[in-house]
Amino acid sequence: MRFKVTEKVFKEAEKEGSAREFFFKLCELLSDGELSRKVLKKLSKEEQEKVVFSLVKENGLERYFKLSDNLFASLRKAFRAKYRLNVEKEWEEKLSNWRKEFEEALDRAVVSYLLKAEGREIVYQLYLKGWIVASDVVNEFKGSGEDFGKWVMERGDFSFLALRIEKWLELKPFKRREKILRDILKAYELGCLELAIYGLFPQTEGVIWDTFLKENVVEADLESLIRKRNRKFVTIQYAVKLIVEKLLGKDEIPDFFDWVRFVDYKEGTLNRHAIQHGVAVNFGTKENFLRLFLFLDFLAEIVFYLTKSPSRRGG
Repeated sequence: MRFKVTEKVFKEAEKEGSAREFFFKLCELLSDGELSRKVLKKLSKEEQEKVVFSLVKENGLERYFKLSDNLFASLRKAFRAKYRLNVEKEWEEKLSNWRKEFEEALDRAVVSYLLKAEGREIVYQLYLKGWIVASDVVNEFKGSGEDFGKWVMERGDFSFLALRIEKWLELKPFKRREKILRDILKAYELGCLELAIYGLFPQTEGVIWDTFLKENVVEADLESLIRKRNRKFVTIQYAVKLIVEKLLGKDEIPDFFDWVRFVDYKEGTLNRHAIQHGVAVNFGTKENFLRLFLFLDFLAEIVFYLTKSPSRRGG
């Protein structure tokens, strides 16, 4: 019997329910059926243990194998630990490369944004007041950060918002969400601001996911690793933190995306964590909606620079 277990053989044996059946299946596969379940059951306990320890030795499982009353369970756990470590190593290596490309891509996008926005100082002023908005909105506004909230409340009527969404829909990550986005706008028009805000928050994460996985703007194959590693890939908080850092040189995240302890949440404020967990109830204001809507509008501009850059057009 060949004791060397390949990943393919391990995965096939893993389909078995119990650790004992896992052991039987493993031996059957390694022996081309000669060491069947029936044959193994006839072996004495000592003979079965000998087979188990041969598997441990031949597959380098000594560092993972922890002896217990259930020898078969110990064997299965050892194999799982070994393959999990291999996946971890592969994940960390590829993630390190991906993170470097990810940050470089965001660098280019943020620089493009700043080249279009007329003055970094006003961008910073708006951020301090809780607003992150697209460059053309920055340029249209002619006041100070103190005045922006009042200005945008007057400027942000239905037709303004509808036109913004039409621009978003030119981008694939937004086009996939067209019905949802239009329904959000309907909810806003009907005065259902809580529902509109509920609808907007998940789109930020979905757009990030689509941009970096489906559009694959850093040209790295992470999908298979994500499936193996069961990771979320990249969170909106991580992406936004990097954007703010590159935009303003501040290592922080806007309050409306930051994690907050429920006991510290101030009712009425815009906060993703409190709202999506149902802690917040009195957050349905026009200002909160516009703050989140205009952030998604800003994100659309960043996605445009990421997906429409010369390097991705082959230029």
